Amino acid sequence: MAGSRQREWTTSVLESAPSLIFLALWRSGVDVAFAGWIGAALAATVLIGFRHFRVPYNPILLGINAHQVVFTPLVVASFELGAVGLGRTLFASAEGSVLVAVFAVGCGLTAFSPRGFIGADGLAAPARRAYSLVLLAVAATAIPWSFAHLGQTLLSVALPLMALFGLRRLLIARWQDRVERAGGDSLAVAAMPAGELDKV
Repeated sequence: MAGSRQREWTTSVLESAPSLIFLALWRSGVDVAFAGWIGAALAATVLIGFRHFRVPYNPILLGINAHQVVFTPLVVASFELGAVGLGRTLFASAEGSVLVAVFAVGCGLTAFSPRGFIGADGLAAPARRAYSLVLLAVAATAIPWSFAHLGQTLLSVALPLMALFGLRRLLIARWQDRVERAGGDSLAVAAMPAGELDKV
């Protein structure tokens, strides 16, 4: 268990590194385009590396890293192609678009990934769908909040993301508690009636 938690902590640090390094460069006065390219390159490296070594993604960090890979090239391409208005609009909405990316990735994971947006192994299908939908609902609610507070990084991005991270951990912990109360048998929890399973 300790080894598992240590691996989880290590992979979370690695997945968080691109956005943290981008923010550190940006806040230190480095040109934002340069900081964006560095962040995008690091995010792409993490995404490819995790895929190659079959390391499970954190679903929220997956959305953040996907945003970094796509957003900087999109903004730069807009300016290079003469679409200055589009480039400025995209740049101004950078903070809110992080939540849009997380929500879009969450929809894809909920629909197609065996781990769902909750991103945890061992959950029964009803719990996985329910927990993923809860996270999606919160992410969707956070999008208009984020755009309403553009320019205030703490309110626009940090607080909604912290809420998502915290909610995900809470839902997983509640599932683990239910398994422990069932004597460590996840199959017994999976066999619970839907009404009982929804009592989270």
